[in-house]
Amino acid sequence: MPAKPRWYPDIAKIRRDLLAMDPPFVDRAAVERLFRVRPRQANNLMRVLGGVRTGTAMWVARSELIARLDELAQPRGVAGAATQRKASVLEHLNALHAGARPRRIPPPPPRPADASLPAGASIASPGEMTVRFSSAEDLLGIVLGLSQSAVKDFAGFARSLEFPAPDGAYPVHHDGNAAPAPNSTVVSEEAS
Repeated sequence: MPAKPRWYPDIAKIRRDLLAMDPPFVDRAAVERLFRVRPRQANNLMRVLGGVRTGTAMWVARSELIARLDELAQPRGVAGAATQRKASVLEHLNALHAGARPRRIPPPPPRPADASLPAGASIASPGEMTVRFSSAEDLLGIVLGLSQSAVKDFAGFARSLEFPAPDGAYPVHHDGNAAPAPNSTVVSEEAS
C-alpha cells in the first residue's frame, strides 16, 4: 500500500474549510492553502481530483472536491470491507426487526373439570373426531387442550374418545371380540 500524503490526516479540517467557502470553484492558490502544498503539488492534486484547465489557470468544482475527500476518508482495504459487512448486517437486522411480529396464540378456553375433551372437539362416530374452530389460534388451542387432557388423565381421556353405543349394541373390545351383553353370563369354553 502506498504511503499516504502529508495532508491525509487533515482531511476533516480541509473538508470543513471547503464547506465554509462561498465560491463554487476552487483555484490552485486555494488548493495550496487548504492542503498546505506547493504550486506543483497543487496542480498535480487538481488534475487527480478532476480539475479543469481554462487557459493557463486550473480550477475544480468545490462539490466534486468535497465528494472526493469523502471517498478518501472512507476506510480502505480490509477495514473498508469490515465496515461494509457490518453495515450490511445492521441493515438486515433492522429489516428483520421492522418485519411482522408473530401473533400471540391465546390459551385455550377453560373447560369444565369433568370433561375430558376441550370445547369445540367432539366424537362424531367411532374413529372420527369433529373439531369446530373459527381461526388458526382456536384450532391450536383445541389441539393443545386435547394434549393436556391426555397428559392430565389418560384413562378419562380414553373413555371420552369412546363413542356411545346405540341401545342394544354391544361395544367391541380392542382385540375384536364383542363385549358381553349387560345382564348376561359368560360361559367359558372349558366349562362347556
